[in-house]
Amino acid sequence: MPSPFRWGILGTGAISFKFAHAVRHVGSRVTAIASRGGDGAGALRRQTGGQWLEGYDTAIDGMRDLVDAAYIATPPAFHAQHAIACLEAGIPVLVEKPFAASLREAAAVRDAARANGVFAMEAMWTRFLPAMARLRALLDAGAIGQPRMITGSFGQIYDADAGLGHFDAARGGGALAHLGCYPLSLGQWLFGDAARVQALVQTGGRSEAAGVDEDVAVQVHYANAVIGSFQASIRSPAANGLAVHGTHGVLQIEGPIYRPWGVRLVPTRPVSGGGGLPDARALKKESYVWQRLGRWRRLLSGKERAIRAPYAGNGYHYQVEEVERLVRAGGRESAIMPLDQSVALAALLEQVRMEA
Repeated sequence: MPSPFRWGILGTGAISFKFAHAVRHVGSRVTAIASRGGDGAGALRRQTGGQWLEGYDTAIDGMRDLVDAAYIATPPAFHAQHAIACLEAGIPVLVEKPFAASLREAAAVRDAARANGVFAMEAMWTRFLPAMARLRALLDAGAIGQPRMITGSFGQIYDADAGLGHFDAARGGGALAHLGCYPLSLGQWLFGDAARVQALVQTGGRSEAAGVDEDVAVQVHYANAVIGSFQASIRSPAANGLAVHGTHGVLQIEGPIYRPWGVRLVPTRPVSGGGGLPDARALKKESYVWQRLGRWRRLLSGKERAIRAPYAGNGYHYQVEEVERLVRAGGRESAIMPLDQSVALAALLEQVRMEA
């Protein structure tokens, strides 16, 4: 029986507490915490029992003998700096999304991991959830025929006067970095890197100097002829979902995009004809009652299926297990979240921001 895997955490924001909960869920331990201090450091130390190391650069050197991997949960603007420092110290890293604040920084993290022969992965945890694995399996099995479109959104209302990092460009804020990366990364996972991109971006923030992308709409054309339509906002709510549309139906996640618990399969037959005038039966089918009856018929016949794929705990532990498995086996990166895809996604986010 191997000894418990040891994690270090850099940063003591809310996400670090959620991550620590996931670490405990799989029977591993948080043995070191790096931060500049403050209430968060003390609270996380009490929750985990991990040793607190003040600062970041000096703390990383002190982590060498304390951890098997480090979780980088500092603001996005510091992800590259802290990840590269860990990698050069020989410490495997799981870097909270977004992987870095720019394409240049994302490429630097990837290159540092490969140059030092150390594991690195972006913490795009939704890719590892059971519901997303089920959606991909159904897609690969041809459940909706040939995929043609993918739609996804993630929007929440945040208080712009709360001093959140979401509204601070210096800390790597913005709707794309914090929310839009979810649907865009999932689209990339399912259909590959973007071949062509168009975007509309609305900026704002606490001041002109700190302006960030607050509302974003992105159209992506993938190399395999699938078209993606995505929205993200930190000033307004959205459907917070994901759906893949094919020639014979739709696959849509059940639950929010960041934590789905199932998949709904809605088969659809192609519309036939198109030349003649509608008869009485065709006109009847346009009524509200007929439409509702049609939905119930699909459900009762089993043609429309709600497929449960619940997650355990808070869902973060699936990525934890992926990192631990690969690090123990001497792996360098994950096939589910490879480094080149993290760099390609950083390039896409950068291209969209240029539209502002």
